[in-house]
Amino acid sequence: MNRILILSSKAPYPLVDGAAIRTFQSIYVLAELGYSVDVLYISEHDDYDVVSKGLNKYCEHLFHFIVKKRQAYMKVLKGLLFNAYPLQVNYFYSPKIKRWIDRNANKYDIVYCNNIRTALYAKDVKVKKILDFVDAYSMNYQAARERTKGLWHWMYTIDFPRCEKFEQEMLQVFDKCLIISQIDKDYILSHAKEPVDIVVVENYTPIDANKQLSVNSDKHQLVFVGAMNYEPNVSAVRFFCKQVMPSLIKRYTDITFYIVGKTPTPEVLALADKHTIVTGYVDSVWDYLKDASVVVTPMQSGSGLQNKILQALSVGACVVTTPKGFEGLVKDDGQPYVARNSTEMIDTISYLLDHPEERVARKSLSIQYVKKHYDIDVIKRKFSKIFSSI
Repeated sequence: MNRILILSSKAPYPLVDGAAIRTFQSIYVLAELGYSVDVLYISEHDDYDVVSKGLNKYCEHLFHFIVKKRQAYMKVLKGLLFNAYPLQVNYFYSPKIKRWIDRNANKYDIVYCNNIRTALYAKDVKVKKILDFVDAYSMNYQAARERTKGLWHWMYTIDFPRCEKFEQEMLQVFDKCLIISQIDKDYILSHAKEPVDIVVVENYTPIDANKQLSVNSDKHQLVFVGAMNYEPNVSAVRFFCKQVMPSLIKRYTDITFYIVGKTPTPEVLALADKHTIVTGYVDSVWDYLKDASVVVTPMQSGSGLQNKILQALSVGACVVTTPKGFEGLVKDDGQPYVARNSTEMIDTISYLLDHPEERVARKSLSIQYVKKHYDIDVIKRKFSKIFSSI
């Protein structure tokens, strides 16, 4: 049995966002494949008991290191002045953790980094190492700096070239690299100075037969799900509220748009009115998805595969997205509706609200789409091939 140490820049449980979902997938799949998995994770709080309850079935040992925000910000400031690493890499870097890894890495056959934020810890270890890029951070930051102002614009402007350089460096030092979509892979490889391979591994999406929505022809309820302090999600709901909702409100006076997700920014909170509900953190996203007439993912920026889309499709929802939101997804029956602009989005949502029979017909197609392309067995085969090859 091969021993694997997974390094995670945040708690992989509870599954509150895409980052946790992605890391948990790696832990779960590798355990299912018969590997002995240990996990080292970083967080700001003493959350070991909660995390261990979610992971103890799948990992042998769980190691927790606390890095307080104040410490992290000081490291970012130091990084600005004294090194060229991405600011987010500096944020999550701790000499104490590095010393632990250096002392213990030789106990493992493979060290696995859950994204570039943990890559520096494994850069020079003398065992096989795998890096999951997840997204092309540099591509995301390049777009984000064009959509933000003030401090965040400055931060993205600084970190974009740092990320781009760091991604290319890590390509050369890791034995195998993963990424979540072909779009992100193509972007990173387009900047590579020499040929190198990255394997696309999507997220699996479980299908729960007990969680499938029922179409209600009387409701006009729209739902968006996502962490609401994440710039691509903020820009998505801002676009939707400003350019789509006014027309829909004129057509459907009872329409309600739910923005469901933790830590909404002041900009998101300001969007709330009698037609737009900003929930903040919720215990169960299903409580909102089950009543959704249409799930909207009007992404204007960002990278990677949108977990929120697959999650909605897995319960039989009709999903309306943008070309940006559809990036990384497979074209096939049951896929989301893709609207190229606000007019197309208004027309598509209106058609679905006016034709509940269409939503009923799409329900089974959506679920089959997820089962065909994002089933756990599909992802297991990819992991098995990657890890057996090294």
